[in-house]
Amino acid sequence: MRLRLLALFLLLFNFAVAQDHDHSHDHNHNLDSHRHHLGLGLGAASLFAENEIAPVVHLHYLYRVAPLSPVSIGLGFESILDDHTHNTISALINYELIPRLSIVGGPGITFAKEDGESHTAMSGHAEMIYEFTVGEFHLGPMIGFGFDKEESHASLGVHIGFGF
Repeated sequence: MRLRLLALFLLLFNFAVAQDHDHSHDHNHNLDSHRHHLGLGLGAASLFAENEIAPVVHLHYLYRVAPLSPVSIGLGFESILDDHTHNTISALINYELIPRLSIVGGPGITFAKEDGESHTAMSGHAEMIYEFTVGEFHLGPMIGFGFDKEESHASLGVHIGFGF
């Protein structure tokens, strides 16, 4: 199943690169001047302790600390949609390594419910996102990793964002 996730990621990356064609406009795709960013990530997570694959949804809001700065801060929410409940709220910092390639991560609190028992735990989350501008949206592949004292997971998927 991990081979399928890798193949999906490579397919998404290939699609995204194919969409990045050279064309002339009066704007520069490498500079995103938006101070606010709303993002949605959809994908599949491999839960290591449970040895299963489950759908995952990421939502985040990021605020660029200065115009054209590579640094943004914000909040994130992640939900792993499996037989158990795994929801995480995180404080995030985003750093744009090069135009379009960002890493985002930070500490969080995971709320989990398993076998009728609820528990909370400190957690961490990190993602790498490669974005392309498609109209007013940012679109591209993402890869992520999350962990707490009970569980860790890796995820692959598609990121869709909107800057304003």
